[in-house]
Parts: sequence; C-alpha cells; structure tokens
Amino acid sequence: MSRERTTTTGERIPEIAIAAILSNSASRQRLAGIFDYLGTVHRWNLHVLRDQDEIEAFFANGGATPAVDGVLYSGIYDEATFARLKALQCPVVMMENDAGDQLVPTERWVVMRSDADKIAKAAVNAFAGFGRYRSFAFVESLEPQEWSGRRGAAFRKAVAAAGLGDVATLPSPGTDIHERRRLLAQFLKSLDYPAAILAANDINAMSVIEVAKAVGISVPGKISVLGIDNDPYVCDSVTPAISSVEPDFHWEGRTAAETLDRMLRSRKLAKAARSGPILSGVRRVVLRESTPHLPPAENVVARAKEFVAKHATEGIAPADVAARLGVSRSLLDLRFRETQKTTVGRLITDTKLAEAERMLVQTSHSIGAIHALCGFRSANALKNLFKARHGMSMRAWRARRHG
Repeated sequence: MSRERTTTTGERIPEIAIAAILSNSASRQRLAGIFDYLGTVHRWNLHVLRDQDEIEAFFANGGATPAVDGVLYSGIYDEATFARLKALQCPVVMMENDAGDQLVPTERWVVMRSDADKIAKAAVNAFAGFGRYRSFAFVESLEPQEWSGRRGAAFRKAVAAAGLGDVATLPSPGTDIHERRRLLAQFLKSLDYPAAILAANDINAMSVIEVAKAVGISVPGKISVLGIDNDPYVCDSVTPAISSVEPDFHWEGRTAAETLDRMLRSRKLAKAARSGPILSGVRRVVLRESTPHLPPAENVVARAKEFVAKHATEGIAPADVAARLGVSRSLLDLRFRETQKTTVGRLITDTKLAEAERMLVQTSHSIGAIHALCGFRSANALKNLFKARHGMSMRAWRARRHG
C-alpha cells in the first residue's frame, strides 16, 4: 500500500474511490458535481475509476490497493462488485443504476435516484406546450429494469392527474432486439395520432424514432417523442434529433460528495437519507426536432450550449456555433442576449477556463501545455484571463488547491 498522505497540519487525507463510467453523459455530469463540491472542502485523495473494467478490477481486490475510506459509485450493476462493496467497512454513496431491490439504504449505504415523479411532470408539461394529443404512450427499456418501471408508473400517474386519459405501455420484451423492433412497430401503429410518447431513456427514444421511420410514421407529425437523460451523443445521432428530459445529474454528484463528506466526519447517515433514497430533480427539458413547435430561443440556446460544452476546447468561435446550428450569427447573439444575458463568446471562454481549472487540479500537465489543451490561442492569453478572474497566477492557484 502507498504511504498514507496527510495535510500540512498532520490530518490524514481520506482515500476516496469514484466509480464513474466516463462514456456515459450522466456519469460525467455527476463527476462534475463531485468536483464542484470538492472545490469548497478539504482535500481528498481521489482514485477515479473511468470504466466498468477499472471499477470491477479495483473492487475485486476489495478496494484495498490502497484501502479506501469512502466510495462514490456511478457504475453499472455487477453482482460480484456490489457484494464486495457491501463488504467494505466504509461509507458508500450509490448513484442510480440497475441494482433494483439491492439499493436499500443502510448506515453505510446511501442511495441516490432521479425523482421519477418530477421527470414525469416535466414530460407532461412539455407535451402540453406542444398541443393536444389523442393518445399517450410509454416505452420501457429493452430489458426489464427497476428504474424504467418507476419512470413508466410515474408517467401514467402524471398523465392521469392532468386529466389526459390513460397511457399505453410497451413493456420490456427481454434481450431480443429484433423481437423488440417488431413489437415496437405494432405498438406505434396501434396508437391514435397525434400521439405523445415518453421513452424510458434516450436509447429507447432512438429506437422509437428509427422504427417509426421504418414503418412510415412521421416524427413529429404523427408521434412526438421525448427521451430521458439528455445524452447529446444519443440525442443527436438520429434524425430527427431527440427532445429529452434532463435530470439534475450535476446536483446529484455534488450532493453525493456532500453526503459522503458528512458520513466520513460523523460515521452516521442522516435520518432523512436513512428513510429512503435521496432524490434529485429535473434540470431542464431540451427541445429538439422529435417534438413540434419548438420555442426558437430555448431551442437555439440549448443546442448552442451543448455544442460549446463538447467542442469549446477545440478552439471554436461563435461563428462555428452558428454554422453548426444552421442559424445566422446575429440570431444566435440575439437569442443569448434575450435568455442568458451573456454572449456565445463569453460562454466559450468560461467553458475553456473551467477546463483549465480542472486540469490544474486533476492533472500534472504543465501550465505551459494547458493553454493548447484548452483551446486558448496562447499561453499568455490564458494566464492573463486566469489572473483577471482569480486575482492570482495559475501556479499560485494550483498550489493553493493542492494544499
């Protein structure tokens, strides 16, 4: 085991494992929330496990290399890994996955989930803004999943509460994707049009759109489709692009870190958490082409933000954003002034600066190299901006963050 680390005052630095599958948009947002919280508290020594193979290998050794004092878990359900996690004598904060009944809060085991009722209400409110529908439907996940069932039940309840009638549901058929597509085609043909469809997540929304196109059902003409999770790599990979409800994964990550910090200090779980899962809300509904009557300002700004988040460090300019969205630069600037009270250029700069701050804390990259990695035209441009924002040099800021 590596030598135990301490602060300059001799206080032991906790060893924390963060299991976050970075190919997953929700996990990346949770990780951002975790680091957001860590910017306000004492230092942890982090072991970031970036994919399921790393996660399973780490906990196959009981998390003992090095021994961990706490775990923040946003990985896939794996029976053997969960058994090892439960055997640990340290606090574990488990963020939503496919474990179902195994996610039961205990003194050392905190469970976090997105609030299915809030997701369902956001979806119903969004559909209400698009017009009147003759039928509503929910498409469950390909394989039976506890989270999918919760989302479907909440949607049925929300539709009924709004006086909109019943919800037709396509249940999980199992693992046969070809049978799934056949059943999905029959299901879509059976609906009264126009129909409003909420899918269990963006992957299932993509299946709805692909099958609808294959059988000649227009989207969003005959069916409007909403996904859940707002994973841009999924939502933008199909035509028409998928409108989606985005749970507040950033809040979930920040709250998970805050909860673990509290448990490390007290070794006790707060009563509110022990009585059931900690629920996160909805951040927003991102509107794309799979739903009709898109509010122009909201749609343009949401798509611009997503493009900037993915490509800011590649040296893009506002004109590149406008070209990607297929709008004029003047319209893009107008929408940002109307809704954000800022500019696209400022958003790009802020995003690049945030990445530079992350690299200073989480990597050993030299200060001279970070400017290029973050898309700044020169090292001096980054250094001057950084000092103007923080009142100190990058070197001094890094030293302070590292204690």
